[in-house]
This record gives sequence, C-alpha cells and structure tokens, in this order.
Amino acid sequence: MQCDYDAMRAGRVDGRGGLMRIEALREFVVFAKCQNFSAAARELHLSQPVMSTHIMNMEKELGFVLVDRKRGATLTEAGQEFLIGAQATLSAYERTVKACRGLAKGHPPVRIRTTGRMPFLERALSRVHDVPFEMVELPVDSTAPLEELEGSGAVDVCNCYDFGFDPVMSRRASDRGIRLIKMCEASLCIAMMSENPLARRSDLRREDLHGATVLVTSSKWFDFLKVQIGHVLERDGSLGLEYWMNPIGSPLAYRFIDLGGAVCLFDRECDDCASFFFERDDVVVRETLDGEPILLDQMAAYREDNPNPNVHALVAALEEICPL
Repeated sequence: MQCDYDAMRAGRVDGRGGLMRIEALREFVVFAKCQNFSAAARELHLSQPVMSTHIMNMEKELGFVLVDRKRGATLTEAGQEFLIGAQATLSAYERTVKACRGLAKGHPPVRIRTTGRMPFLERALSRVHDVPFEMVELPVDSTAPLEELEGSGAVDVCNCYDFGFDPVMSRRASDRGIRLIKMCEASLCIAMMSENPLARRSDLRREDLHGATVLVTSSKWFDFLKVQIGHVLERDGSLGLEYWMNPIGSPLAYRFIDLGGAVCLFDRECDDCASFFFERDDVVVRETLDGEPILLDQMAAYREDNPNPNVHALVAALEEICPL
C-alpha cells in the first residue's frame, strides 16, 4: 500500500472508501456540542448551508446517518457512538502532533519517579522509545505526588495510589491541573511481628483489626496516609484504628524496625520494604483480608499543563495500553 503523504500533511484519516479530514471530525464534534446547525456554523465561522453540507458529506462517506433531522438535529444512536470515537481520534491526533513536534525540537527528557516495578510504565516507555527519560530518586518521606509535581517540579510523571476518596487531596490536585491515569491494582500486604496476637490468625478478617494500631511512616503526609489506610482497611470507619507515626528515613529501616503491637500496610511490589519484611523471621505477612486480596488502584500522575511534549507522548502511550 502506497502512503499518501499529501493526505497526511493535510490532516486526513481513512474513512469508508476514502479519506476524511481531521477538520471534518472537529466540525462534527462542535455540531454535537451545539445540537444546532446554525449555532455550530457560527462557532466555526461557516455559513449554515456549508455546515449542513459538510455533515451530509460525512454521512455519505461513512455510510450511516449521524443526525436525526426530524427530531431537531439530534444525534442518532450511530452518531452518538461516532462522537465518542471522533473525540478520541482528535485527542490522540493532537497529542501525537504535539509530541512529534517536541521530538523534532529536542525537548528535555521526562523525569520519572516510581516505587517498585511498574510494568505498564515500562511498556509505555518501550512504545515511545524515541522519548528520552531519566529516573529520579527522591527522599523516602516524599510520598505524595502533589508535592513532586507542583511546587518543586522535581518530576514530570510519578506513580502513586489513588486518592480520589480524599476530597481534600482531590480538590488540591484538580486546582493544580494534576491528572491521574489508572494503571493497575496494587496488591497490598499487612505485616506484623510474629508475637502479635493477630499473627496467629491465618485468615485475617477486618473485625480482627478492631482497635489495632497501624504504622504511618511519613510525618509530612500523616493526615493523608491515615485517610488512605482507613479507606483500605476500614472502609466505613467502624474499626476505631489507632495510628502510630514513625518516620522512615531509609528503606533499610524496614530490615530492623520493631513494629511492637502495630501492623504495617505495604505494597508487595514496593522494593523499599516488601523484600525486607518477607525475609525477616520475626515478621508475619498476611496477603488477604476477609479472604480477598487487599487492593488499591495504582495511578500515574502528571500535570496537564506540563510544557514538555515528551511528557504528553508518554502519557498518550500509557492511556493506550492501560486496560482500566
């Protein structure tokens, strides 16, 4: 098949038996928003007859009706479905153009901070192999994505746990233009000293944790981590959990820390502590609660206003491969 470079430069995509211009998709999206030929024409600086003709030409090329003109120019069922695809196509096209222009101009590498292995991020990087990147190491106490992405600007993309259940953090992220992409579900575990009475329970239940003390390893994000841990373990806040703040200055501390009567919730894939807890003879690890895996959504976070096109190229690859 011979590539039509003129069509590519004109911004056209394959349609049914021909080529459809990107601009035609933009016009259709505007029409769908307005649900009115005259209003859409005004917004696009076209005449109403030209706008109507463009939509009819699209319908001829596609082979199905987009607009039900007998019902006030509303979208047909096929038109509604096509709108979803048109919006996604335009978004992908614009991101790709921005990323490619950035590559041509030699924009800086994407600074990435992760904890543990991130298979989806690794796959995304392999898809955009022309995008330069560098891994950034930050202090152990720097656990929340907002600090890393906003004021200090230390990283461009980082992984974090979902905090959509926390209205304070959600509002703060929204105000700063921080967006989250769900990559997968993280498998969490509960660690405790072998002499802890809970260690005798091979099938740990939520009610067993009533009144338990939970270790929080960051002083800076103590309040946020309390909400996060409570979301995972309590759900309805009925367990009356207590929280013990013991800041961890180095990952090696997990090799020696004495949890006493407390428990510690940790990510199985987190290299900082998982390997140490599983290796210790004096620590018992439980991987289920109420007979089910302990899960928390693992997200990738970035700023939508990041000026580096390489960041948006990586984000586009992530959105393409993440199944959730």
